[in-house]
Amino acid sequence: MGRNGRFLIYGLFVLAAIGLLSQLINSPVSFFKSLLMMVGFAVVLGGLIYYFLIGRRKGHQHAKYKKAVKQSKKKYGRGQEKAAFSSMGNKPSRMQKTSKKSPHLTVIKGNKK
Repeated sequence: MGRNGRFLIYGLFVLAAIGLLSQLINSPVSFFKSLLMMVGFAVVLGGLIYYFLIGRRKGHQHAKYKKAVKQSKKKYGRGQEKAAFSSMGNKPSRMQKTSKKSPHLTVIKGNKK
């Protein structure tokens, strides 16, 4: 873009600023109404672009992730359970001994020389 193109862009910005200021001075209600409509249109357009272009692209990967999380929770449980308190006092009830679960990582022995 040469020197003429740069002046054209600056000229457009100056004309837009002059138009916005004159509309704000002459009729502020219509200025804010049109500003609100522009913002609403931009939000709707952005939402549609996100849904059709970005949202559908990662749908397959997201489904695989959800399946892996569900499988992991089923295998390893949801985490530590909180101690239950009796209704008589603040003394925690005795919890049953649970067997220790196998660790997530395993050691693979290789050929050591």
